[in-house]
Amino acid sequence: MNLPFERGPLKHPLAMAIMLGLTPLIATAPVQADALQTSNAPSRLHRFDIPAQPLTSALNRFIEVTGWEIGMPAVLVRDKQSSPLQGQMTAEQALRQLLQGTDLDYRHVQEGSVLLEPASAGQGAIDLGSISVDGQQASGDWVYQAPRSVNVIDREQINRKPPRHAADMLEETSGVYTAVNQRDPGLSVNIRGIQDYGRVNMNIDGMRQNFSVNGHQQRNGVMFIDPEFIRNIEIEKGTQAGMGGAGVLGGIASFNTLQASDFLEDGKEFGGHLRAGHGIGELGNGTYFNGSAVFAFGNEIGDLLFGVSERHFGDYRAGTRDRDNLGTNIRLRAFFPQAWDNWLESEVGEMGSVTRSRLLKVGLNLPEDQRLQLSYMEIDTDSKNAWTWHASDYQSFYYQRSQASDIKARNVALDYSYTPDDDLIDLKAKLYFVTTREDRWNAGSTASIGSGNWYPDYDDRYQTDTWGVQLDNTSRFQLSENGQLTANYGSEIYQDTFRPKTNRTAATYETVLPYIVGATPKGERTMASLFGNLQYEYDDWLTLDAGLRYDRYRLKGMTGLTVWMAPRTQYVSGTPYAPTALVYDVDQQEGRFSPTLGIAIKPGLDWLQLYTRWGEGWRPPAVTEAFMSGRPHGGGGAESVYPNPFLKPERSHNWEAGFNIFKESLLVNGDRFGAKVAYFDTRIDDFSYMDINVDVPGLTAANTSMGRSAYQNNLEETRFRGVEYSLDYDAGRFYGNLSYTHMIGSNEFCSNQFYMGGADQRVQVGTAIVPGRPRPVPVYNNVPNDVLNNFVQCGQIMGSASYMPADRGSLTLGMRFFDNTLDVGARLRYSEGNGANLDNQTYSQIDQALWPQYEVYDLYASYWMTSSLNLALSMENVTDQAYFVAMGDANNLSLARGRTLTGMLEYRF
Repeated sequence: MNLPFERGPLKHPLAMAIMLGLTPLIATAPVQADALQTSNAPSRLHRFDIPAQPLTSALNRFIEVTGWEIGMPAVLVRDKQSSPLQGQMTAEQALRQLLQGTDLDYRHVQEGSVLLEPASAGQGAIDLGSISVDGQQASGDWVYQAPRSVNVIDREQINRKPPRHAADMLEETSGVYTAVNQRDPGLSVNIRGIQDYGRVNMNIDGMRQNFSVNGHQQRNGVMFIDPEFIRNIEIEKGTQAGMGGAGVLGGIASFNTLQASDFLEDGKEFGGHLRAGHGIGELGNGTYFNGSAVFAFGNEIGDLLFGVSERHFGDYRAGTRDRDNLGTNIRLRAFFPQAWDNWLESEVGEMGSVTRSRLLKVGLNLPEDQRLQLSYMEIDTDSKNAWTWHASDYQSFYYQRSQASDIKARNVALDYSYTPDDDLIDLKAKLYFVTTREDRWNAGSTASIGSGNWYPDYDDRYQTDTWGVQLDNTSRFQLSENGQLTANYGSEIYQDTFRPKTNRTAATYETVLPYIVGATPKGERTMASLFGNLQYEYDDWLTLDAGLRYDRYRLKGMTGLTVWMAPRTQYVSGTPYAPTALVYDVDQQEGRFSPTLGIAIKPGLDWLQLYTRWGEGWRPPAVTEAFMSGRPHGGGGAESVYPNPFLKPERSHNWEAGFNIFKESLLVNGDRFGAKVAYFDTRIDDFSYMDINVDVPGLTAANTSMGRSAYQNNLEETRFRGVEYSLDYDAGRFYGNLSYTHMIGSNEFCSNQFYMGGADQRVQVGTAIVPGRPRPVPVYNNVPNDVLNNFVQCGQIMGSASYMPADRGSLTLGMRFFDNTLDVGARLRYSEGNGANLDNQTYSQIDQALWPQYEVYDLYASYWMTSSLNLALSMENVTDQAYFVAMGDANNLSLARGRTLTGMLEYRF
C-alpha cells in the first residue's frame, strides 16, 4: 500500500531515510485489526504524587502518568476513595496501592489495558454492561473536574488534522486565538483577547519563549515549536499564583514535548516511531514531506530520547467558495474586480518554508527517588515575506518578496526532581537557557532615489537570549479524615536580553536625524518572583484556594529620540529650530504583590461543580515597548517609532465564574460526558498599546504630523470579557466534542497627545534691536503649554488589541470501528467574523478587522492496520471556503488554505 508522493522534498535525507525504513514494513505488515497500542505507553518506573481522593479522579491521574487504559464501570467506582500514592514504582505496583481498601481488583484485557472488577466473587455478580476501554480519552477527564479554566490538547487531537502552521493546533480550544501569519512560522498565542510582550507565558517544557521583533503590531512575541515533537498542550487561563505566573495577565500556554516514557513500558527498553506524511496529488496544495523519527531507550537506571523532524511546504491555493464573504476592501476589490478575481484564484505566492528540528533528552534515575534530566531542542526554519502588486495592466496581481528569514531557536534545560515517600516534599527545579536568532534579508526601499527616503537592501539580525531558574515544592497535610491542605511555594527568575544588529544604510532623510539601530532595540529586563498557594479540600465537595505572589523587575537600556526645538533661552523672531537629542539611560526597578482567591463546591451532585475565581496580575513594560526607536519597517514612507522610558506597568483584575460537569454512564454504560462553561472578565489598568500620530516635545501645536508612533498607557480601563464553552462526550463507538468562545464588548483607547509632555507655548517677553533690521523685533520665550500637555486623543491605536477577537467555535463528531482500530470523523470550524470594515474602509485606523464569517468542514480517518502501523488521512476545507482564521493577520494577504488532502504513515515500535 503506497501513498502518492510528489516531487522535490523527498530528496531530503530525513525524508528518504524514513520512507526507506517504512517500505519493508509496509510490504510485509499483515492488514488485520490488532489491538491498538496506546501512544502513552508506560515506562518501567513512574513517579506518582496522587493524594487520597475520589477513586475516579485518582485513576484518571494514574492514566495521565502511565498511559494505561482502564475500564472503570461507574457502578463499581462510585463513592469510593483511593489510597494515597506517592513515590517511584512500576505501574502495576502503583495500581495495587491505589486500589487498597476499595474492595476492587483488576484483570488485564491486553498489554497496558485493564478492567476493574470486584475483589472477590463473594460480593456477587455485577452486570457491567458493555465496557469501552479507552485510556487516551480518559486521560483528559481531569480538565472537567478542575475548578479553574484549563484546556488540554492531546496528541490524538493534533493528529486528526496534521498542522501546517503551529497555530492550527489551537483552533479547537475555547478562549484561545492566534494572530497567525501564514507566511511566518512563529506562533503568537492570544488568550481571551490578551497577547504580546509576555502577557501570555508561552513556554516549551516550562522554558519561556520571549523572542520579539517589532513589526506591524500583529505579533509582539513569538515562539517556534515543531508539532511533530508535541506530546500535549496545556492552556491555563487568567492570572496564576504558581510557577510560570510572573508577569502574566492572560494565562499560560505550555507546549510539552515527547518523553522517553511515551514509548517504553515494563520489560521494554527500546521504542519509538517513524512518521512520514505528504500531500496527495493535486489536492496536496503545497503540502510536501513532513515527518519525524523518534527513538527511545531506557531502564531502571535512566532513559534517552532522540528525535529528528523535517517539514516542507510551498505555495498553495486558497479557497474560492463564498468569495463575497470577503467583502470589497481586501486587496482593493471594489476598484479592481478583475485583478481581485485573479488574485483569489491564483496560488498564494512566496509561501515556501522548510523547518528542521532536533530533540534530545537524557534522564538519570538517582537514588532516594531523585531524577535528573538534560534536554536540548533545536529548530531551524526558513521562510519568506511578500506583498502583492498590481500588474501594469491592472488586470492581475503578483507577489514580490520583501524579506527572507532564517530563524534558529535553541532550548536547553536541566531538570531535577526529588519525590520521596514524604507528604512534605515534592521538589522540582529547573535551569534553562533559550536563544532565538533571526537573520533577515530585507528588500530596499520602494521610494524613488531622489525622494530622500530611498535606501538599498540590507540584512538584520535579531537575537533574544532568555535564561531562567525555577524552584518549587509541594507539601501536603492531612488535617482531618476528610480535610487535606496542599501548599505549593517557590520562586522563579528569568532575564531577557535583546541583541539587534543591522547593516542598513540610512536614507538621506534619516541622516538629518541621528540614526538608531533598528526599531527592535537593545536592552535587558529581569523578572524575579516569589509565590505561595494554599489549597484546602474537604470531603470531595469543597475546594478553597488562596495564593500570593511578589514580582519584581529591573529594566536596563539606553534609548532616545531627536526633536526640533526652539532655543531654551530667549530668542527673536526668525531664529531657526534646531535638532535636540533627548537621551535616556534607563535603570529602573519596581515590585508588587498580586493575590488570587478561588472557591469550588459540589451542591449535592457528585457530577456538578460550581466555581469562581478572582486574581490580580502585574506586568512591567518590556524592552521593546520602552526603548524602541527608529524606522518600524521598510518601504517608501518616513514613519518613525519613538521610545517611552516612562511607560507604567499594567495591572489586571481577573474574575471568572463557571461550572464543570463530569458524568459517567450518562446514556450508555461506560460512556463519559464532560462540560466546562465559564464567564470571564479581565480589567486592565494602564494597558500598553501602540499609539499612532503622537506629538513629541518642542512643538507648539497638536497633530502636526503623521507617522509618529509610541507606546502609551491607556487612560481608559481596558476590558476583555466573554463566555467559553467546552463539551466532550465519548461512548467508545462514537464521540463528539464542542468548543465555542463568545467575546463581549469593545474598548476605547485614549492617551495624552503629547505622550512625554514638553509642549511649548511661545510668549513674547519684550523687544530687541537686531543689527540689519530697521525696527525692534519681538523677543520670545517658550513656556510649558499646559493645555496641550493635558490634551487627550482617543482611537489612535495600531495592534492586536484594536478589535475584540471574532467569536469562533468547532464541532467534532467521530466513530470507531473494528475494535477501535478505525477512527473516522468530521469537524466543523465556525466563526461569526468581524465584518466592520469588509465593505467600508474608514481609514480612521491603520489596521482593520478583516475577519469574515466562515464555516469550514474537515474530514479525517485513522486506521491501525496492525498494532504498530497506522495510516491517517485528512481532508481540510472540504467545501473550499475562502476565509481568514478568526483574528488572523489579514495585512499579509495570505488567506487560509483551500481544499487540501494529506496522508500520514506511522510505524511504532
